[in-house]
Amino acid sequence: MNQVAATVVDTDVFSLMYLRRANSDSRVAGWREYLTGRRVLISFQTRAEVLAGARSAQWGGRRMAETIEILDRTPTIRPDNEVVDAYAELAAECRRLGHGLQAREHTGDRWVAACAIAKRVDLLAGDSIYQGAPHLVVHS
Repeated sequence: MNQVAATVVDTDVFSLMYLRRANSDSRVAGWREYLTGRRVLISFQTRAEVLAGARSAQWGGRRMAETIEILDRTPTIRPDNEVVDAYAELAAECRRLGHGLQAREHTGDRWVAACAIAKRVDLLAGDSIYQGAPHLVVHS
């Protein structure tokens, strides 16, 4: 039995691909092609960021319900012991190496990366902060 490869998508990718109604971002077509035949996963951090953004923007009931439905259909990596250990290791190594992911404003990004590292899957992200992060396979 063949297993389907899985990929964690960062919040920016998830939002642009699955939540934006009108999307002219030129990266989306390449992301769709890359994800063809792959199982899309999100981090608990992405779910939290999407919900916080929707609530901050005061989305209406229908749009919020649609968003929650999309989130509920997307397998979510929870913060288990493997994820917490991966986070601690990533934070320490990024600090030691001087990698930008060490910065306080990237705490959420570290959690997303830790989910991918812990579950041994790659990460699809639209920003460059993840490039060169230890133990992380990144596509953009």
